[in-house]
Amino acid sequence: MIPSNPTSLYEAKKFGNFQVASVPRIQLLENMGLRVGTKITLQNRYKLGGPVLLKVEGAYSLALGKDIAQQIAVRETNL
Repeated sequence: MIPSNPTSLYEAKKFGNFQVASVPRIQLLENMGLRVGTKITLQNRYKLGGPVLLKVEGAYSLALGKDIAQQIAVRETNL
């Protein structure tokens, strides 16, 4: 694991591998599999405040709006 300080998912680097450090208490996010400790890969961040596209646990892709992505803290890691 690469030690790092948490950063927001929206500010994380593209194509990086991350582990969720904190997530807002939104039931829909938990239902989609985003919990503390979940491993994700940031696949794309669309321009002009668009959504981020991520792969969750290497299984499925998920798009999140900028406002939600800014509330999720992640740490860089090796998957």
